[in-house]
Amino acid sequence: MTGGWRPCAAVAGGVLVPSAAHAHPMPGVSDFYAGMLHPIVTVEFVIPLVALGLLAGQQGRGTALALLLAVPMALVVGAAAGLGWSAPFPVPWLNNLSIVMCGIALAGAWLLPRPVAVAIGVLPALTVGWLNGAEIDESMSAFRFVGGVALVGFIVIVCGVGGLRRLEVFWKDMAVRVLGSWIAAVGILVLGLGSGPS
Repeated sequence: MTGGWRPCAAVAGGVLVPSAAHAHPMPGVSDFYAGMLHPIVTVEFVIPLVALGLLAGQQGRGTALALLLAVPMALVVGAAAGLGWSAPFPVPWLNNLSIVMCGIALAGAWLLPRPVAVAIGVLPALTVGWLNGAEIDESMSAFRFVGGVALVGFIVIVCGVGGLRRLEVFWKDMAVRVLGSWIAAVGILVLGLGSGPS
């Protein structure tokens, strides 16, 4: 494993190691690191973030850079909204819908116009941020927690872009498309199980 893959391996390890997801204080973990951990140990948060990282990696350099800036900013805006208001019902539904959108875009390997790619990226980042921000309690530092959430979003996008650009194997594009179809299928399944508007 080369040095460039170490941050990606750390993020993947955080996803694969079973752990209870608490937005409330994690014993022995500062609020900043709790903010980093919460999105990557909670399935409904990690799937859209990973999908966004891969989607950014599929796009051209300019679009990838735009997503690299837009996703952390949208996470912060969403978390700020979550601090003021608990997430209304459409927010979790939009989060699941964004999983489907990202999965379909990945499966199609579409080179999207930059505004479209950024719009697709901002929606899940806003919902993930909002759902994380809504769970911050009074004993926590919102500034540190939200900073951790934004940083992990940035790291995931960097890993997606850097990983796809540096990985030179003939099956890379097909593997990402297959993974995209699985991501879309998971999102459709969750929506079909009753997370959508009634």
